[in-house]
Amino acid sequence: MGGRLAAVLALGAALPLLWGGAGCGGASERAPRAGGTAVIALAAEPDLFNPLLTGSAYATQLLGLMQDGLVQMGEDLEFHPAIAADWTFAADSLAVTFRLRPWVWEDGTPLTAHDVAASFALLTDPVVASPRRGGLANVAAVTALDAATVRYDFRSRRPLTEALFAAAHAILPAHLTDALAPARVREWPLNQRPLASGPYRLESWQHNRQLVLARNERYPGPRPRLDRLVFRIIPDETSRLIELETGGVDFVDEIPPPAARALAASGRAAVLRVGGRLVGQVQWNLRSPLLGDRAVRRALSFAIDREAFIGGLLCGYATPAASPIPPCLWAHDRDLLPDPHDPQRARQLLDAAGWRDADGDGVRERDGRRLSLLLVTRKGDPVREDGVALIAGNLREVGVEARPRILEFGAALDEVKQGRFDGYLGYFQPRLVPDPSAQLRSTATDRFNYGGYASATVDSLLDAALACPDRARAGPLWDRLQRVVAEDAPIAFLFYPETLCGVSPRLRGVRPHVLSPFNNVGEWWIAGREAGSGR
Repeated sequence: MGGRLAAVLALGAALPLLWGGAGCGGASERAPRAGGTAVIALAAEPDLFNPLLTGSAYATQLLGLMQDGLVQMGEDLEFHPAIAADWTFAADSLAVTFRLRPWVWEDGTPLTAHDVAASFALLTDPVVASPRRGGLANVAAVTALDAATVRYDFRSRRPLTEALFAAAHAILPAHLTDALAPARVREWPLNQRPLASGPYRLESWQHNRQLVLARNERYPGPRPRLDRLVFRIIPDETSRLIELETGGVDFVDEIPPPAARALAASGRAAVLRVGGRLVGQVQWNLRSPLLGDRAVRRALSFAIDREAFIGGLLCGYATPAASPIPPCLWAHDRDLLPDPHDPQRARQLLDAAGWRDADGDGVRERDGRRLSLLLVTRKGDPVREDGVALIAGNLREVGVEARPRILEFGAALDEVKQGRFDGYLGYFQPRLVPDPSAQLRSTATDRFNYGGYASATVDSLLDAALACPDRARAGPLWDRLQRVVAEDAPIAFLFYPETLCGVSPRLRGVRPHVLSPFNNVGEWWIAGREAGSGR
């Protein structure tokens, strides 16, 4: 069972630290077995189980275990058949037709093309006001040609992967939703009791305590090994880790680096390291008169000690960054090296740009202006809060004054959107399909191009790479784009943090992925006496 696409739309290869047979009863327990229950800790419970409305990552992840789509993204980040057996693109690429496999909902009702078309209608209905409506803007119509065939018509040509992304939306049971009023969608019974088309179904939900998913015996796909998945709601981070170490839960994800280091040292659980999509970075405000010169921006990048971030603040659970496209995506340029920590080179570049400390106060000046930068970040994250202090210290060494300003998230974002910053320390999460347009395109200043970066070369490379239908042709274009951006330095890319998951000794076969922490849940199994008998 590959990566589940519903989880993809919420949330690199995994680097698993797997348990051996020691202490687990010998070689017989190293063979996967069916049965048993895994217990998973969640920091918060889902808001509701309606894919039209949910804004919760937990709800999206669990819906990914209960409901399948036409296609699913695999660990290779390519789309593969799921409910759809196959698909055919029109010659002009303005339509794609899917042929469905025989499929059923958990109540035994056939899942048909009508379910697909009706779900699209709900997702795009302005009365429903789904937050996912924008992702379907290029789809002109979805038509059920017969019970097993559905066609998507597009308004304009896009790369084929974009078309498949559009067709990867949630599918709801039309035999239930056809009788429900879209205007009352927030009151639908399905919000609390979804109907499964995937490997698991919702067995029970005790609010603020736990949810239980049981194996869907009518599921037409591969049969998962575990009988049940119990999701315990444990808001306190320390409590989640104690439960993992003492056997109360089997799986915890999103563990902070210091806690992961302590957990790994304890030997009571394994820490699985997953290369994720996040990019830790400083985005520069190119509208500032201090930062219009790319030589200055390059100097600032050389001044920042990435290894201090990784070894100190992230406890080694990250890699240095060089690009807006992280290594987990195929388009990442693996030959492009991160800027080294090179204060001497930074000083040389600043000298050549005319910034010198003429009065000996430790801060460079030019034309009567001090090289003094306002660095904004948000509260609540030790890596950001300590990180701006680290950067300020690095810049001070090369004659640049940095004034950290740590604000609540909303206030920080407002300051950045209003241009009241020189540098913004934060994270960006790219899409699974390579497309850094939201940060780099000159017209994206209303999205995430906060610094006003504008490059005709980058715009042209984005257009060309996104228009390529295959990776072989697009790859060199993406490589060139990353190198142009590295030279222009509108953003100082610092690190790619890993996602850290903790797994108990009794739970085996776990392979979290950038797609989802529950990526291969169908392959999970329980070692020991608990297997085959519930927990």
